[in-house]
Amino acid sequence: MKRTKKKQLRECLSAYLAQPLRLLPLLEQIRQRANQIYLARGRAAGRELDDWLQAEREIKAGRDASINV
Repeated sequence: MKRTKKKQLRECLSAYLAQPLRLLPLLEQIRQRANQIYLARGRAAGRELDDWLQAEREIKAGRDASINV
């Protein structure tokens, strides 16, 4: 993983962790989905940020869809 990606991942996680405790369930859902994506890719390292961002998009899209139902 390039240093810039590591820095981006740290900044992203830091921003989330700075949020109120009400976001912890959302973060856990994103973490679990990112891990599923990682496992589906064959556990190849170096795309942690991509996995996290994909998981975040999927989880947030699901939440938005359930609100509009």
